[in-house]
Amino acid sequence: MIIPKITFIIPVYNVEQYLRQCLDSVVNQTLQEIQIICVNDGSPDNSRSILQEYADKDPRIQIIDKPNGGLSSARNAAYLHIRGKYTLFIDSDDWIELDLCEKTYKQAEMSDAVMTVFFYQKGQDGARPMYQISPCDKITVEEKLSLLEFPSAWSKLWRSDFLFENKLYFPEGLVFEDTLVHWQAVTLADKISIVPERLYHYRCNVDSISRTTGKHTLHIVSIYNKIYEYLLESGYYATYRDMFISKKLHDWYHFYLRVPASLKSQFAAMIRESLTADDRDFYCTDKNTLSKTARLFYKMVDGDLRAVMYYPVLQAADDIVKLPERLLRHWVIKPIKKRLKGA
Repeated sequence: MIIPKITFIIPVYNVEQYLRQCLDSVVNQTLQEIQIICVNDGSPDNSRSILQEYADKDPRIQIIDKPNGGLSSARNAAYLHIRGKYTLFIDSDDWIELDLCEKTYKQAEMSDAVMTVFFYQKGQDGARPMYQISPCDKITVEEKLSLLEFPSAWSKLWRSDFLFENKLYFPEGLVFEDTLVHWQAVTLADKISIVPERLYHYRCNVDSISRTTGKHTLHIVSIYNKIYEYLLESGYYATYRDMFISKKLHDWYHFYLRVPASLKSQFAAMIRESLTADDRDFYCTDKNTLSKTARLFYKMVDGDLRAVMYYPVLQAADDIVKLPERLLRHWVIKPIKKRLKGA
């Protein structure tokens, strides 16, 4: 039996309109020694039939059927079947460049890195590339800090033994699952290499759970609490303290602004219960990372009466300042883009 160089893990749920493009980009890779594990996560649409159609033509494809359990559950279900030296995650509504495997495998072998990071691009209309990071290998803490900004499992070639030895499983029952695994991986990795090319295409699917808001958005609090526990237990907290708190407080506030009004009080209560003494010191003293409105928000959450009075006023002022930009985007830029796409 030929041992594949790379194993793909593709969770599949309700993506029949995108799945063929995803699978075509995988089966036609210039590096052919690959294993393709497709996890049908109880998909109710025609996705399972499409998977079977491709599996009948390509023996490298293995289908795992399971009841719906979410993205983390689907990825974790594939771990026992990984045979490749390296592993690639790809979401089934996205697609990749045909030479992604060849380029990342070559770089990983040459650098002996446990993770090889590559750039990605949003959408298919020439949008700006994402994940712009200098191409040198990342070994020191300072070199790794920029990587912590972009928590995605699918923008990396992972060495499989690194996943297994560090038990890097995705947290089931929670969204924002990549964030926890990403923080664990970046802090644990002894070397991370970079391929500075746009090899992954991330589809901006408005219906995806990561782009919608609801009760699941509150999971971001639990995810960062888990990262905090991990950093303390592993002894990395002091090393990554400032970066962790900055990212956590930025994300919590970002998602608080996005959730429906009916969930804001519950979200604020969860944040208040999770704030540490270091968090409070950070938002009270740091004036470079968090905006004035965000710092006032955290004081309001903590019960500061002055902040309770002034935060709504400052937030309303911010909204007014941003209003012309939003109107321009909605009434001018979006219609022009729509016409250009239809041309």
